[in-house]
Amino acid sequence: MIDQLTIERILDAAGIVDVVSQFVTLRKRGVNYVGLCPFHNEKTPSFYVSPSKGICKCFSCGKGGNAIHFLMEHEQMSFHDAAGWLADKYGIPFQRRELTDSEKALQNERESLFITNQFARDYYMDTLRNTPKGVAIGMAYFRKRGFRDDIIDKFQLGYCPEESDSTARAALSKGYTKDSLLKTGICYEKEDGTLRDRFWGRVIFPVHSLSGKIVAFGGRVMKSDAKVAKYVNSPESAIYSKSRELYGLYFAKQAIVRKDRCFLVEGYADVISMFQSGVENVVASSGTSLTPGQIRLIHRFTNNITVLYDGDKAGIKASIRGIDMLLAEGMNVKVLLLPDGEDPDSFAQSHTATQFQEYIESHQVDFIRFKVRLLMDGAGDDPYARSELIKEITRSISVIQDPIVRSVYITECSQIMKIDERLLINDVNRRQREQAQENVRQPEPAPQAESSGPDAGPGTVQDAPEQNQPELSPEDRLREEIRALKRQDLGPIMDRERLLSQLIVRFGDSTYCMMDGEDGPQALTVGMFISLSLENDSLEFHHPVYRRILELFREHCTDEGFSSERYFVSHPESFVSLTAASLIEERYQLSSMFDKSQPTSDSDRLFELTSHIMADYQLEVVRYEIKKVEKQLQDNSTTDIAELQARYQTLVRARNELARKLGDRVISV
Repeated sequence: MIDQLTIERILDAAGIVDVVSQFVTLRKRGVNYVGLCPFHNEKTPSFYVSPSKGICKCFSCGKGGNAIHFLMEHEQMSFHDAAGWLADKYGIPFQRRELTDSEKALQNERESLFITNQFARDYYMDTLRNTPKGVAIGMAYFRKRGFRDDIIDKFQLGYCPEESDSTARAALSKGYTKDSLLKTGICYEKEDGTLRDRFWGRVIFPVHSLSGKIVAFGGRVMKSDAKVAKYVNSPESAIYSKSRELYGLYFAKQAIVRKDRCFLVEGYADVISMFQSGVENVVASSGTSLTPGQIRLIHRFTNNITVLYDGDKAGIKASIRGIDMLLAEGMNVKVLLLPDGEDPDSFAQSHTATQFQEYIESHQVDFIRFKVRLLMDGAGDDPYARSELIKEITRSISVIQDPIVRSVYITECSQIMKIDERLLINDVNRRQREQAQENVRQPEPAPQAESSGPDAGPGTVQDAPEQNQPELSPEDRLREEIRALKRQDLGPIMDRERLLSQLIVRFGDSTYCMMDGEDGPQALTVGMFISLSLENDSLEFHHPVYRRILELFREHCTDEGFSSERYFVSHPESFVSLTAASLIEERYQLSSMFDKSQPTSDSDRLFELTSHIMADYQLEVVRYEIKKVEKQLQDNSTTDIAELQARYQTLVRARNELARKLGDRVISV
């Protein structure tokens, strides 16, 4: 992890206005700057930059943070990469963690493969543009498909000559090793030990990582009568796992964030044609079924996904099973069915950008409703087919995480299929119980990669099976924990935890009151008061980020020169600093408990404000505990009735006392 001092130096050097103005046109408005938000479409500027606080925020979509957070969101970088980029730009010494010998060896191998792929990309691009056959065959094909030259350049399309070892010879002559050519899959080895190009005689579609590096290639054969696979893809390697990459995501990521939707298609040409037509938030699974790794990639940028299908209903029925994984991941899934005989590529080529956009808006439908109608068409009045239809629908509904969404779908599906709603509820509940038991019994197996095609080379017809799925990132684990807390009806408590955390970040080092000490009067800060109050009541924050903020405050509040706001906004744990930046921009709406004739700013009335919010938090905790006791009392199996009743009476008295103490409430806005 990057040390705190380095982060502070980076943020001091990288002025927030200077960083943001490289991507957004800003105009001065009072002490701040304002511009159009780069994260969503808007006509009226709502994106504010505060040079005094060193943060930015869109008051429409809510995104913002310090300079590192802005760069992370805009360029889709990791916290470490964004900090390193700013450090390099502003000349700040950036001490990176020392790698172990094994990590250095792996990094060297990966860098070697990336460099080899970059050479191959450049070689294929040069062959396409600057050789007679490249122009006559490869470029002619792309132009026949309707691809403009600027789009061909943007996606770095290329052509591999028909000579079966031309890439190998060119690479070896430039000093690239046989080992790197084999490990990237650019070439494979024949029985006599010579190298053969994997993509000979094919047009080339480079596959980019999220950061823009070339991790693999896809090649389409040009000879229609050839008895070989139409497409060949790179095999798995140290830098490429098919189940964790999405074609086009590097080019689409900003548009996905801006539009808050991702379109999912099947092939390379579909992505390119839609991008050219103006639909830039599009990615492809490259002919494979969706995997959890690919879904997590999409989920980093949006909760909304639209899957595009052509008019082949048989093919749709065979593939919609995989979409249940999207629902299980909490995605909002829609389906766009294209007219018969059309695919995304052909439809984009035959319609203007406006026509395509209008068709999307008017024809995309919710996945569950689409699935119900699709299966009903095939079921007819056949009782067995209708029973299978019910199983299909309840299986999809059962994986949806949000209970409210599940309930809405059950009601609507009951009305559409004219089936008793209770029947659907019972089957959904049964499936959820079975799934929970199954998850306890055994972990979910890693998905297998699909075939690359019969001409992929000896020993590489099938991609290597995917290794164990990578562990969730700290941010993903936090989201899972927060979702679980909300399902426990802890929302009101976490709302108050947010208010207390806001006080810690903004005023943690400010004086709450003066107390008598051994050496005379001593200041008790706001953060200390909150910490001591929680300790006295044996309470702990439920929300993991707020709990971490409190923990960090307790560790560092006595450090010399400690500034709460500066410390948290520049903290190297990105989820801490991003939350802190968000908390700084929020304000309270004070109720009539305060004398309106007196100043009501947070700093002027800090004592009243802090006391009130702490009591409000304690009240919500007591209410939550009362609900728990009431539920236990309703459970006939409990044997501690007397003890529970006594606790219930104690909690009720505490609730009434806190309610009298609070009076009017404080509302967060």
